[in-house]
Amino acid sequence: MLGEVQWLQEHGIPLDGVGFQSHFVIGSVPSKEALMANYQNFTALGLEVAVTVLDIRGGLLPDFSGQQQADYETVISACKAVPGCVGVTLADISDKYSDIPVQYSGAGSALPWDINYVATMAYDGIIAGFTN
Repeated sequence: MLGEVQWLQEHGIPLDGVGFQSHFVIGSVPSKEALMANYQNFTALGLEVAVTVLDIRGGLLPDFSGQQQADYETVISACKAVPGCVGVTLADISDKYSDIPVQYSGAGSALPWDINYVATMAYDGIIAGFTN
Protein backbone atom coordinates (compact mmCIF):
# COMPACT_ATOMS: atom_id res chain seq x y z
CA MET A 1 0.00 0.00 0.00
CA LEU A 2 2.93 2.34 0.66
CA GLY A 3 3.88 2.26 -3.02
CA GLU A 4 0.35 3.16 -4.07
CA VAL A 5 0.25 6.07 -1.64
CA GLN A 6 3.62 7.33 -2.88
CA TRP A 7 2.41 7.08 -6.48
CA LEU A 8 -0.73 9.05 -5.66
CA GLN A 9 1.29 11.76 -3.95
CA GLU A 10 3.78 11.92 -6.83
CA HIS A 11 0.87 12.49 -9.19
CA GLY A 12 -0.60 15.32 -7.14
CA ILE A 13 -3.51 13.40 -5.68
CA PRO A 14 -4.25 14.97 -2.28
CA LEU A 15 -4.26 12.57 0.65
CA ASP A 16 -4.72 13.41 4.30
CA GLY A 17 -4.33 9.98 5.81
CA VAL A 18 -4.46 6.23 5.58
CA GLY A 19 -6.65 3.86 7.57
CA PHE A 20 -5.59 0.33 8.39
CA GLN A 21 -8.27 -2.32 8.55
CA SER A 22 -6.80 -4.69 11.10
CA HIS A 23 -8.53 -8.05 11.20
CA PHE A 24 -6.05 -10.18 13.11
CA VAL A 25 -5.95 -13.71 14.49
CA ILE A 26 -4.92 -14.21 18.10
CA GLY A 27 -1.21 -14.91 18.28
CA SER A 28 -0.55 -13.63 14.75
CA VAL A 29 -0.42 -9.90 15.43
CA PRO A 30 2.80 -8.23 14.23
CA SER A 31 5.14 -6.96 16.91
CA LYS A 32 4.69 -3.47 18.32
CA GLU A 33 7.92 -2.45 16.60
CA ALA A 34 6.73 -3.77 13.22
CA LEU A 35 3.39 -2.00 13.53
CA MET A 36 5.07 1.24 14.56
CA ALA A 37 7.50 1.03 11.64
CA ASN A 38 4.61 0.52 9.23
CA TYR A 39 2.66 3.46 10.63
CA GLN A 40 5.80 5.62 10.55
CA ASN A 41 6.34 4.82 6.87
CA PHE A 42 3.11 6.67 6.18
CA THR A 43 3.47 9.48 8.70
CA ALA A 44 6.90 10.19 7.17
CA LEU A 45 4.98 11.08 3.99
CA GLY A 46 3.08 13.74 5.93
CA LEU A 47 -0.03 11.64 6.42
CA GLU A 48 -2.09 10.80 9.45
CA VAL A 49 -2.74 7.12 10.06
CA ALA A 50 -5.44 5.33 12.02
CA VAL A 51 -6.41 1.79 12.87
CA THR A 52 -9.86 2.02 11.36
CA VAL A 53 -11.27 -1.45 12.01
CA LEU A 54 -9.72 -3.59 14.74
CA ASP A 55 -10.72 -7.07 15.77
CA ILE A 56 -8.58 -9.95 16.96
CA ARG A 57 -10.45 -13.20 16.55
CA GLY A 58 -9.92 -16.49 18.28
CA GLY A 59 -10.95 -20.00 17.55
CA LEU A 60 -12.55 -22.55 19.75
CA LEU A 61 -9.50 -22.89 21.98
CA PRO A 62 -10.35 -22.75 25.67
CA ASP A 63 -7.45 -20.54 26.75
CA PHE A 64 -6.44 -17.81 24.36
CA SER A 65 -7.63 -14.80 26.32
CA GLY A 66 -4.23 -13.88 27.77
CA GLN A 67 -2.76 -13.77 24.27
CA GLN A 68 -5.72 -11.79 22.97
CA GLN A 69 -5.25 -9.25 25.75
CA ALA A 70 -1.57 -8.90 24.82
CA ASP A 71 -2.42 -8.61 21.11
CA TYR A 72 -4.94 -5.80 21.64
CA GLU A 73 -2.45 -4.00 23.86
CA THR A 74 0.22 -4.35 21.16
CA VAL A 75 -1.86 -2.80 18.39
CA ILE A 76 -3.23 0.04 20.47
CA SER A 77 0.04 0.92 22.15
CA ALA A 78 1.79 0.92 18.75
CA CYS A 79 -0.66 3.49 17.44
CA LYS A 80 -0.41 5.51 20.63
CA ALA A 81 3.39 5.59 20.35
CA VAL A 82 3.46 7.03 16.82
CA PRO A 83 2.86 10.76 16.44
CA GLY A 84 0.37 11.02 13.62
CA CYS A 85 -1.53 7.84 14.47
CA VAL A 86 -4.76 9.55 15.36
CA GLY A 87 -6.96 6.75 16.65
CA VAL A 88 -8.24 3.23 16.85
CA THR A 89 -11.76 2.16 15.90
CA LEU A 90 -13.05 -1.28 16.85
CA ALA A 91 -14.92 -3.47 14.39
CA ASP A 92 -17.79 -3.65 16.90
CA ILE A 93 -18.23 -3.72 20.66
CA SER A 94 -19.85 -7.08 21.37
CA ASP A 95 -19.58 -10.60 20.02
CA LYS A 96 -23.39 -10.74 20.17
CA TYR A 97 -23.86 -9.27 16.70
CA SER A 98 -20.41 -9.93 15.27
CA ASP A 99 -20.19 -11.29 11.74
CA ILE A 100 -16.83 -12.93 12.44
CA PRO A 101 -18.30 -16.43 13.07
CA VAL A 102 -20.10 -16.12 9.72
CA GLN A 103 -17.03 -14.85 7.86
CA TYR A 104 -14.56 -17.25 9.50
CA SER A 105 -15.94 -20.67 10.37
CA GLY A 106 -14.99 -21.71 13.89
CA ALA A 107 -13.78 -18.24 14.86
CA GLY A 108 -15.20 -15.64 17.16
CA SER A 109 -14.64 -14.02 20.54
CA ALA A 110 -12.93 -11.09 18.86
CA LEU A 111 -14.38 -8.10 20.66
CA PRO A 112 -14.21 -6.39 24.06
CA TRP A 113 -17.60 -7.62 25.28
CA ASP A 114 -19.02 -11.13 24.90
CA ILE A 115 -22.56 -12.02 23.79
CA ASN A 116 -23.86 -11.11 27.26
CA TYR A 117 -22.00 -7.77 27.29
CA VAL A 118 -19.51 -9.01 29.87
CA ALA A 119 -16.06 -7.47 29.43
CA THR A 120 -13.51 -9.86 27.96
CA MET A 121 -9.73 -9.99 28.10
CA ALA A 122 -9.80 -8.02 24.84
CA TYR A 123 -11.30 -5.17 26.88
CA ASP A 124 -8.42 -5.39 29.33
CA GLY A 125 -5.93 -5.28 26.47
CA ILE A 126 -7.59 -2.18 25.04
CA ILE A 127 -7.40 -0.41 28.38
CA ALA A 128 -3.77 -1.46 28.85
CA GLY A 129 -2.88 -0.27 25.35
CA PHE A 130 -4.17 3.20 26.04
CA THR A 131 -2.83 3.52 29.58
CA ASN A 132 0.62 1.88 29.50
